[in-house]
Amino acid sequence: MPHLTPKESLLRYRLALVLAGVLWSLGGVFIKLLTQNAGWHSSALGITFYRSLFAALCLAPLARGRTLPNLRDSLCAIVSYTLLLGLYVAATQGTTAANAIFLQYTAPLYALILGPLFFGEPFHREDAGALGVAMLGIGILFFGNFHGGAQAPLLMGAGSGVMFGFFLLWIRRMRYADPIAVTAINNAGVALLSGGALLVSRPAELALVPRALLGESNLLPVALLLAAMGCVQIALPYVLFSYGLKRVASVEGSLLALVEPLLNPVWVVLFVGEQPSRATLAGGLLIIVALAARYVFFRPRFQPA
Repeated sequence: MPHLTPKESLLRYRLALVLAGVLWSLGGVFIKLLTQNAGWHSSALGITFYRSLFAALCLAPLARGRTLPNLRDSLCAIVSYTLLLGLYVAATQGTTAANAIFLQYTAPLYALILGPLFFGEPFHREDAGALGVAMLGIGILFFGNFHGGAQAPLLMGAGSGVMFGFFLLWIRRMRYADPIAVTAINNAGVALLSGGALLVSRPAELALVPRALLGESNLLPVALLLAAMGCVQIALPYVLFSYGLKRVASVEGSLLALVEPLLNPVWVVLFVGEQPSRATLAGGLLIIVALAARYVFFRPRFQPA
């Protein structure tokens, strides 16, 4: 096996981060395909349950022997993670995937606001510029699309961003634990919470996979999509992202992860035909610019999840 130079070795870690972002970006098209399936309508709760269940099953073997978080930290992380995932899926189902992902990716900017309020972190003046640009982008995206049936989904998308911001800050508190173990536990917890909610509200969805395995061939594509979402769109990119951050600085890793909100709407346009509005494109661009400027010019005090 040829010896890799330091530059070539670093490139490998950067490619892992980019590939993680590419796989994460498939979330929108997975949700749209599951929602539009003629043979089975997957609810936001059902999608959240199954993708976290399959992700936890994939990550569980890798988590063995790693440093685990304590119970209190895990419970807070699981609750916030469940809320952000459920709100994001519901937002993607109710409005365009571009609206949902751009609103969710405002999370680091909400973390700048929530940090001083809940975690005693100082707010630096240089953060105000990035925050102002992002808020302008949020306003253009939000009010440019705030009509008809999109109102509630946009609010859920904004809520997902707020919960994601809190989740980022809480995960930062858990840096003593191994990231793969944390991710496995978080997804297992989401599966338990959302599964319990499904048992009460939509018990038929819990029978989807068993029915598909027992011969209902029309349900097999839905079950395979959910399994792929959990394993390929959640579990694998987290492993790649953790691997990439072993050698790549967190600032650069955060920048490379921005490939997710950039590609997410592209896949939906290509595979579903959903077109984002001009307000979405203009607002989303400002949000991405604000995040990129924050990562490039000022050292972030949080890690992407």
